[in-house]
Amino acid sequence: MRSRLTFFTGGAGVLALTLITTPAWGQSHPKPGAVLVHPVAPVKIVERIIARINDKVITSVQYAQARSQLKAELKQHDGDQAGAAFASQSKNLLRDLIDQRLLLERASDMGLSAETDTIRRLDSIRRSMHLPTMRALRQAIRAQGMSYSEFRHNIRDEILTRKVIETDVAPRIQITPAEIKAYYLAHRKQFIRPDEVDLAEIFISRKGKPTSDWPKLKKLAREIQARVANGASFSQMAEQYSNGTTAAQGGGLGYFQKSQLAPSVAQAVLPLANGHVTPVLTRANGYYLYKVLAVHHAGVESLASASQRIENVIYQKKLGPEVRRYLTRMRHKAYIKLAQGFVDTGSRPSAGVNLTRFERVLPQDMPKPIKKPGSGNSSGFTGG
Repeated sequence: MRSRLTFFTGGAGVLALTLITTPAWGQSHPKPGAVLVHPVAPVKIVERIIARINDKVITSVQYAQARSQLKAELKQHDGDQAGAAFASQSKNLLRDLIDQRLLLERASDMGLSAETDTIRRLDSIRRSMHLPTMRALRQAIRAQGMSYSEFRHNIRDEILTRKVIETDVAPRIQITPAEIKAYYLAHRKQFIRPDEVDLAEIFISRKGKPTSDWPKLKKLAREIQARVANGASFSQMAEQYSNGTTAAQGGGLGYFQKSQLAPSVAQAVLPLANGHVTPVLTRANGYYLYKVLAVHHAGVESLASASQRIENVIYQKKLGPEVRRYLTRMRHKAYIKLAQGFVDTGSRPSAGVNLTRFERVLPQDMPKPIKKPGSGNSSGFTGG
C-alpha cells in the first residue's frame, strides 16, 4: 500500500489536508464483493484553513500558535490580570492576523525589502543579550521553544508592516501648531518638572570577555567616540555597536534626575549642553558613552521644549484610527473568506487596531512621524 496527500472540502467549505491510502504499484484492487481483511482507516484532518485572504491563507495551526503567543505575552506582562486580558484581546486575534496578511501583501506589491533591517535587528538582539555570535543567538532562541527561522520570519514581517504604515499611512496624519498648543494648555500640569537630563547611551560590555580583551573593547569605545565627534550619527552607532538593551532604539534612555544617576555619570553628563557626548566612561561592567539629548531645568517646561513630545502623543492617538481606515479600504478590495464560526472583527467600520502587533518581537517606537514634503511648518514629522 502507499499513501498520498490530497485536499477535500469539508464542512462550511473549509479546505483540509487528508491522508488517503491507495494500493501501491503492482498491487491489485480488491475484486467486487471481496471482504477486506484490513478496514480502511478513518480520514485524519492534519490542518485546516480558517481564512483565505486573496491568495494567502491562515490555518488552524497558525491561529493556535498566535493564541499561545498572545497568552504567553499577557502572562508575562499582566500577571494575575492575564486571563481577563486574554479573553478581551483574543476576540480580535483573527482580525490582527488578517491585518498582517493584507499589509504584507501590500509590502510585496510595493517591492519592499526587509532583509538588511532584519539582519541588523537580529544582531542588535544578540548584542543586547550579550551573546558572542549569531549561532549563540540561534541556540538561545531554540532554548525558548521557538525555531530560529520562525523568529526571524516574525521580525521580517513586523519590519515590512511598519514600512507600509510609514509609507502609506503616516503622510495622511496632519498635526497643526494649534493642536499642539491646545494640548499643552489643557495638560499644563504634566509639564511641571524637576531638573532632568535626557540621555542616550552606547555600552560596550566586558561581560564574559577575558581581561586580555578589555583594552580592545576600550579602544573600540574610543573609536566610536571619535566617529561621533566627526559627525557620525550617535543613534546609528548605538544600533550597530551598543550592547545596551536600548540599542535597537538608538540607545535612548529617557529623562533622569540627578539623584537617579550614578555619581560618575552625573558628573560627566550634567555639565554638558544639548547634543554633546561624554568621554568614554569605564564602569564595572564595561565602557559607556552618553549623549545629552535635552536638558530641562526645574519649573514649567516651555511649549517649544515640549512640542515634539506633544506632537508624538497626538500622532499616536491619530495613528490607530487612520490605520483602521486604511485596512478597511484594503478589505473592500480584497477577497476574504472565513470558515464557519470565525469572525473578522476588523470588518466593522468602528473596529480598532492592535498597533503593537506591528512590532512584537522587541519593544520599539511606533512608526516615527515624518515631515510631509513642502509643508514648511512644524505640523509635519521628522523621521529617524
